[in-house]
Amino acid sequence: MNRLNASDGDDITASSTHDDWDIRVVRRVGRLEDISLTRNPQAPLRKVGVVDVETTGVDPLHDQIIDIAYVVLEVDVYGEIVSIVRSGQGLSDPGMPIPAEITRLTGITDADVAGKSLDLDLLQRALGEADVLVAHNCRFDAAFLRQLLPATANAAWVCSCRDIDWRAKAGLDGRALGHLLMNIGFFNDGHRAMADVLSLVHLLAYRLPDDRTAIGALLDAAERTTISVEATGAPFSMRHLLKGRGYRWDPSARVWWIEVSAENCEAETLWLNREVMPHGPAPRTAAVTWRERHR
Repeated sequence: MNRLNASDGDDITASSTHDDWDIRVVRRVGRLEDISLTRNPQAPLRKVGVVDVETTGVDPLHDQIIDIAYVVLEVDVYGEIVSIVRSGQGLSDPGMPIPAEITRLTGITDADVAGKSLDLDLLQRALGEADVLVAHNCRFDAAFLRQLLPATANAAWVCSCRDIDWRAKAGLDGRALGHLLMNIGFFNDGHRAMADVLSLVHLLAYRLPDDRTAIGALLDAAERTTISVEATGAPFSMRHLLKGRGYRWDPSARVWWIEVSAENCEAETLWLNREVMPHGPAPRTAAVTWRERHR
């Protein structure tokens, strides 16, 4: 790629000198053993399970997990990684042909999973010891895990895609895991479950400008109780106003809703009463913890 330099008049010269290029070097993600661990952990410690699943589709009621991976980290009160407790991965035969687009995305073929099954007892013990589970776009992973392991129904979940503002906290662009990974100087090939888990562990270990780890900031943000505010009975004509303010549509409940901090709840309900539903009904509110947030 050449850089165009403008000089006097209309004379534009293409410079092909490599010294003119701005270059960023990225490294392939390393092994778990390469993750930096703190030498001076501060109690209390907790266990964080980093999870990823690959599936035959997007519907947890009909599609199946074909690839799952996890790493359980021990993290101190400041978000410093203390140890790698355990890790595991496995393939599972879905009992149906893997759709061609899934094979193109993951590289997993019918032959790869033929006759394979997951050790659900082992998986339950591994994930059950975690105080909180983390995934990138975790609503997807959590829904499939609830079908596979009903005991995870009340698990605490953190979404590394939505529960942290990567631009505000770290100056990183976008939300996609691969894009964020490139932002911090790494890359990974493929779209298998363990590859994504390793990528996410590297992202969580990234040190922010305030010298905290990303996982520390993420856990602090996600652990706080927030308030869900529903625009109950909002007129259809108000959808653009609501969407512009950050409300999302819940198709199952058929309501626009937003999640706000406890201190901003009163202001949000007042705005709804004034701008959207001046004649009622009153907005419905509910407390949201990391056990309900990503359902």
